[in-house]
Amino acid sequence: MAAIDLQTIRGTVRLRGDYVNTQKFPDSYLNTEIQSAFTEFYELIADTYQGYWDTAANVTATTNVAFVALPADAWRVQAIDRLDGTDFLEMRQIGLEERNLFGSTTNKPAAYRLSSRGVELFPTPNATYTLRVTYTPIAPALAESTAREWYNGWEDYVITGALLRVDQRQERPLNERMAVLDRCRARIVSGAQRRRSQEPQYIPLREGPRTLGLFTWDLD
Repeated sequence: MAAIDLQTIRGTVRLRGDYVNTQKFPDSYLNTEIQSAFTEFYELIADTYQGYWDTAANVTATTNVAFVALPADAWRVQAIDRLDGTDFLEMRQIGLEERNLFGSTTNKPAAYRLSSRGVELFPTPNATYTLRVTYTPIAPALAESTAREWYNGWEDYVITGALLRVDQRQERPLNERMAVLDRCRARIVSGAQRRRSQEPQYIPLREGPRTLGLFTWDLD
């Protein structure tokens, strides 16, 4: 991985796009386009490299309160578990059609739905419970001098995405930028498909006339 900060990315955008005039193209303007490109890249990684950005945080459900707020930076909720003794137990996510399944009783929350106020709990808690929320955070803001780790040239997607946005505002031809961005996207998606390549490949066993234990072998 390569550690690159916002200042370096912005400098590359200026050089590649011939946007070195800081009065016409101030840092604040380029930063906005770079952040937009990064947010798009962040979502692409979240979609293809499932779990890459994920983190977990505990929230507290309280007695007779039917919901609990999510962590402030939560974007996509992946799972919610309830602490039961020393172990976390997975809670089931239910749909709207199951909202009355648990009636009006209070008990250990066993299921949840997401809403505008956070996590709706079913049944309503009868005590205080610790819940572990596994989630994808919202895309962070790139920092001026704080370097981020970029895997396998991923920063090229952000640089090209920012250039495409600036070129569009300057009414420049976009075909070449779009082609480069498509290649960057294809590399990221392809890399996601091979992310677990260290695992052995499983070859389907062929059916045949002879068996050995649980396996069937074709020896002809």
